Amino acid sequence: MNDYQAVIKRLQSEDRVTGVILIDKDGRCIQTTVNEELTNQFVSQLHPLITKARNVMKEFDSANELNFFHIRAKKHEPTWAQFLDRQLEHLQAGWLSEIVKVIESKAPKVLAIHFQEIGGKEFKENMHQMKHFFQKLYTTLSEKFNLRRGLGYYDQDFTNVDTFTALGLLYLFHDDVKEASVCNFQTGNFEAIENFTLTSDSVALPHFHKLRFSKELFPKSRPSRKGFLQCRLQINGLVIDLVNIHLFHDACNIEAVESVGIHSLFSPSVFAKKRENGLKFVLKQLDQEKNCQIPMVLFGDFNFRLDTKCLIEEVLAPSSVAVQMIVQGDDGKPNLQYRDLNSGENLVEMKTKLFNHKLNVGNIQSDNLERLYKLDREPLCHTMLHEFPIQFVPSYPFSENIDCGKDYMYTRAPAWCDRILLNEPAWLLANSVSSSVCYDIVGKDTCMGDHKPVCLGLSFPVGNSSSSSSLSHKKIAASSQNSS
Repeated sequence: MNDYQAVIKRLQSEDRVTGVILIDKDGRCIQTTVNEELTNQFVSQLHPLITKARNVMKEFDSANELNFFHIRAKKHEPTWAQFLDRQLEHLQAGWLSEIVKVIESKAPKVLAIHFQEIGGKEFKENMHQMKHFFQKLYTTLSEKFNLRRGLGYYDQDFTNVDTFTALGLLYLFHDDVKEASVCNFQTGNFEAIENFTLTSDSVALPHFHKLRFSKELFPKSRPSRKGFLQCRLQINGLVIDLVNIHLFHDACNIEAVESVGIHSLFSPSVFAKKRENGLKFVLKQLDQEKNCQIPMVLFGDFNFRLDTKCLIEEVLAPSSVAVQMIVQGDDGKPNLQYRDLNSGENLVEMKTKLFNHKLNVGNIQSDNLERLYKLDREPLCHTMLHEFPIQFVPSYPFSENIDCGKDYMYTRAPAWCDRILLNEPAWLLANSVSSSVCYDIVGKDTCMGDHKPVCLGLSFPVGNSSSSSSLSHKKIAASSQNSS
């Protein structure tokens, strides 16, 4: 038994230890007893935060120059779970502060926020917190900005595997808005919104059209909590559909670039094709109502990814660099590496949930924004939808470490997952008003979770005037172990 195994065996024998991850001083995983997804998630959180935990037991292996960190409960000291809870409190406080800032700067008359993955990855344990979260958010915004009337909804019934989408929304109206009503899809009538109502039912939703994607639409028919949520509003005479959407993610970096075998790169990926089909399914469902002339705004987590094959071949490991490709890891698991033959430097390394690269917010903004945006090709499959120009860095995957809000995680390639798209009628209306449009990410320097919120501020003509509307999207990290 080597030294690592001895340490693992000793730690696992102790009370309340369910898994062990050994990392070196640079934050690289040496050995782990948990699955790859949990390992990547905790290593990214653990390494930057480990010295801040008051209950750390640190051991030093002089032979291997490795630090072994053991988080455990000690008498009168916080547990690791409590430590993460404090990190979550800081994350939520920072998130709310940034949301307040952007609303303060835009002063909208109508505010719409969409949420995905309500409750986070550990939604079963965290769903009970959602009512308090929505009430706190409403109280803050209504008191600060006179946004007192509105609707709130979150899908909380995770026991219903056929309908659970983990989607949520918050729509608020300023006191100056004379008329705000919501369509009852069962009767076809609009009903006045006179106060604030928060609901969490999974069925009998007269004001919402909610649908979880069927199994055959998912990659490899592996269903998860993805779908869409539609609401139809009437604001001072303007009827508009707002649709919250969550499409399929890339389950594996390797699968995103391989075709028949790992030795050849391929695009578009199998996941991109599934997302294309999923969005077409949503649009077909909405068109079945034969209301295609109603202005519609779709915003949420589309999970659009860059063309990974071209990202590697044109940006990260271009043909101008002599490159050695390695397609198998020492551990026997799929591992794709591009190495500079002259310097020996790793330019790209890919595993199932690892994507090491040289991109960061700084060099994307200064040198690579246009090059990367040209590789953002998935929206081109949907010519009936429009989007304002993107001039912000990819919104995903940002670090969930509260001290590293400007840094990307090396789990996926950076991508503009979070988008706000308009159908033709909404696009024509938005462009008929001579007012500035703001389309940007929220919380550029603050940890907002792995997805930065994306906000669109624009005006729609209402009657003989125009009403300023701020439409924004956010994937909430409501769990201390939330990731994508």
